[in-house]
Amino acid sequence: MKNKGFTLIELIATIALLGILALISFVSISKVIENSKDRECQTLVKSIKTATKEYASDHRYDGTFNNLEVTITADALVANNYLSSPITNPYDKGEVINPGDISISFELNTADVVKSIDINNSALSCLTD
Repeated sequence: MKNKGFTLIELIATIALLGILALISFVSISKVIENSKDRECQTLVKSIKTATKEYASDHRYDGTFNNLEVTITADALVANNYLSSPITNPYDKGEVINPGDISISFELNTADVVKSIDINNSALSCLTD
């Protein structure tokens, strides 16, 4: 009579192979998720910078100062509808960042053109770009 079925060695080899494949796919998927969060954070930074440029353009500052530096919080951008609220942290989907906690410094030249923008918030690690 022929035995039909799998031997213990075959089952162990199959389970080990499936475990290795699962580990490889988990590592790949976690890298894709992390890259997605990084891109979302960079998009948030670009949105804040664009909103800051629009804010500076609409709120003309005295052009007599050379290299004038202005500091605002994202509250000013949200209040004037330059930035949507709530601002969420891409690294923690449940966390809403208080716009008052995002400090934005921008430097204007004599023509009220934004020369540089610096965004500070400890919750977003991508702000070090």
